[in-house]
Amino acid sequence: MKLTFSEFSIDSETFELHVGDQSVAIDERNVALLSILAQRYPEHCSKQECLDLIWQETVVSDMSLSKLVSDTRKLFSKAGYQGPLIQTVHGRGYRLEHVLGKQVIAQAQSQNQNQNQNQNQSQSQSQEKVSPQRGAVDSTDSDLPLTSAASQKTNATNWFSNWENFAKVLILLLLTIGLVVQIWHVTSSDHDKPAATTLSYSEPKGSIGRILWVDDHPENNLVEKAYFEQKNIGVYNTVTSQEALMLLSMYNYQTVISDMGRHGDSLAGLKLLQAIRAEGNNTPFYLYTYVESPGLVDAIYESGGQAVVLDSESLYKLVLSQVEQQ
Repeated sequence: MKLTFSEFSIDSETFELHVGDQSVAIDERNVALLSILAQRYPEHCSKQECLDLIWQETVVSDMSLSKLVSDTRKLFSKAGYQGPLIQTVHGRGYRLEHVLGKQVIAQAQSQNQNQNQNQNQSQSQSQEKVSPQRGAVDSTDSDLPLTSAASQKTNATNWFSNWENFAKVLILLLLTIGLVVQIWHVTSSDHDKPAATTLSYSEPKGSIGRILWVDDHPENNLVEKAYFEQKNIGVYNTVTSQEALMLLSMYNYQTVISDMGRHGDSLAGLKLLQAIRAEGNNTPFYLYTYVESPGLVDAIYESGGQAVVLDSESLYKLVLSQVEQQ
């Protein structure tokens, strides 16, 4: 399935965003979000619907959806798109921007018209093959065009049929994505297994540094992880503070990135930082979270952390600068 608007085209099978002759890798959740909004347009999609469709069988907060929307906007902005992409319907959810939504509908209608033309040509060819055997009068009658009302009814039927097929393909895609994410989540969040089974190894050949990333939902950071790996920086994921402390005692890392709340403990990230510094380990520590407050920033600094980071761009700059210094 492909979505096309403005100068962009999204391929949900290869997970690529095409901009002219260039292609950019795009996460399946970005594709799912845009597909859902395109399907709902001109209506909005509620936050809960987005969460249920994109994170099936997985419990996440509204913050995960907000971050996904923000990352999708940034992805298109980097690719050269300067206009609005996704509208926030305050208190209700999200909607595809009107200009893009109209382009998506126009594209669907154009495809329907092409399908109708192909069907009419096929019917005409079939009638031409049969008509010589029926005589001149029957041949003339069979070539009469459809009435206006019948043609409109056929077009409307085909239009709705096309959207039904679109919805079926989208649902199948989302179910597949949900199954993959569920399997991955189960294997990465089994707290009773030793660290070796929950640690996700990913170090490019010729890497220039290592990151220890502590987050009980590592699937939320796939875009950032891919960025660092493209920069030849190995990313090691773990889901508990205990595993992180054990790994820090065994291996060297240029940076530790942690979320704040984890496994019911709203201060897990801060406590991890304090435990790291208590062991005399001075590895640079960045708290990657959604909400910043003066109290939180002060607590991280006072405990020996480097910064509280709210967006991926700031995180990239800080970590790359830290790796280059070492």
